[in-house]
Amino acid sequence: MFENHRKERGKLLDIKNFLPLGIYFLFLLTCLLAAEAKVSNSNTTTNRLRGIAKSKIYLYEHTDSDWVCLDGSARIPYDAINDDFCDCKDGSDEPGTSACSNGRFYCENEGHIPAYVESFRVNDGKCEPECCDGSDEYGGKIQCPNNCEQVGFEHRKHLREIARTQAEGARIRREYIEYGKELRLERQADLERLQIELLAAKERVKERKEVLEQAEEEERRQIQLTTKPNVARKALKKCKERVESLHERIDKLHENIDTLLKIFKDLKNDHNQNYHDMAVKSAIAGYDDFLKEYENERDENLPDELDEEDSQDNNDQDNEAEEDIAPPIHSPLEKDEPSLLESIIDTAKITYNDIMESIGLDAFTLSTRTEQKSVVPGTSKGVLVARDSLNSAENEQREIENQINDINSKFSKDYGRSDEFAKLDGECFEHVTGEYTYSLCLFDSTTQKSNKDYSSTNLGNFERWIGAESQDDPAYYTKQIYEHGIKCWNGPERSLKVTFECSPENKIFAVSETEKCEYAMTMKTPAVCTDGDEDDNSQKNVVHEEL
Repeated sequence: MFENHRKERGKLLDIKNFLPLGIYFLFLLTCLLAAEAKVSNSNTTTNRLRGIAKSKIYLYEHTDSDWVCLDGSARIPYDAINDDFCDCKDGSDEPGTSACSNGRFYCENEGHIPAYVESFRVNDGKCEPECCDGSDEYGGKIQCPNNCEQVGFEHRKHLREIARTQAEGARIRREYIEYGKELRLERQADLERLQIELLAAKERVKERKEVLEQAEEEERRQIQLTTKPNVARKALKKCKERVESLHERIDKLHENIDTLLKIFKDLKNDHNQNYHDMAVKSAIAGYDDFLKEYENERDENLPDELDEEDSQDNNDQDNEAEEDIAPPIHSPLEKDEPSLLESIIDTAKITYNDIMESIGLDAFTLSTRTEQKSVVPGTSKGVLVARDSLNSAENEQREIENQINDINSKFSKDYGRSDEFAKLDGECFEHVTGEYTYSLCLFDSTTQKSNKDYSSTNLGNFERWIGAESQDDPAYYTKQIYEHGIKCWNGPERSLKVTFECSPENKIFAVSETEKCEYAMTMKTPAVCTDGDEDDNSQKNVVHEEL
């Protein structure tokens, strides 16, 4: 190396020896100017390409003396690029200065992620966080350090954490999807089973209606049977009373006749036979004729007294007639208090009947005094049992119908492209923000509760998904809207929009009132965490926005 230096020095000495001194200095000056020109050209090129991404340098290549704005709005000299004067409408001629308000300055940020800042922020005396290399402040107003290595390290660490979160959330989401599939199959099986049970329940209701109708018909027949004997008994009683009355009347007439006969007898025996009064004789003759006929008739048809045996026979016949008639069935309103003996007998009969029924010998049960009371329509044992049985069957049918309606209602809900939100249906979450506690029950309703007086205000009920216009758009299932809440005073009905973001945990992240009575909520959930294999960029966009 030193040897080469000596050789070069020797050459210069040789030139100095052969050339005059003036020419020697002229030669040195020419070399210095050439070197300065070379440095100047290098600086000019650097300045002209400042603020341009490497991928777009080809747009600024010096192929002609003029250069065309990227939007084609003007043709300017090539030297006008980055001359701190805005010539192009799109600001493309000043990517490295603040001359154009609509331009963009490119920060290379080696060691981190490249970024763009608005041109008006270039050389404004502030170190922009987007330009961690400080390249936007080359004017000298401030010295911005190049900390891209540190920022890049933190950023990559953050990305790894996001990736871990995304992977964990995606794993849970897959579990949600599997749960949704199993739940759908389970509900479908339940629906088919319930539909079969509903047919059987309807058939049971039909059968038990027929049983009830038969029991009511039997009850009506029994009422008729118990009513007719009562009427016959009353008629028999009236007949007996009438017969007794006639007997009394006959006896009275007999007494009157006997009195008259005694008078006529005394007249016959005591009258003056020497005094021939034609009227007396006529009366005595009539008396004799009547007495003979009266005694004959009375002996044959109307004996004065019934002997004891005949009277007993008549009483027995009356009792037999009453036994032929069904026993009287008393009205429940009648006061017919049983005696102590009757109560004991009834209790014994009831106990005996229970034993007979329990061993299947219903035919050998005994009739109790209580059962002999009159039947009020709709209160007989058979009707009550049949009606209870029908009510039970109808309740069972209604329960099955309610379960079917509930399953159909859940089938009609949109739980996402793969039923990933089915796991969260009906789950409620709360978020406290100082004055209020917000509650969200997914697919149901959302409320705002005061932390002072604990009053609750309905903010709306679940209406639909609003993440995108089409269900085919992956972002469609990232937002919900809850509408028709309690109306604000002098304002609209309250409503709330929910935006879902990826997280392994289900929780409300933030709530705000964006407009009067219009609320916005951000909720973290694994239901929107997607795998890299899934055609869904919505959550990736969310991650970028957070960065």
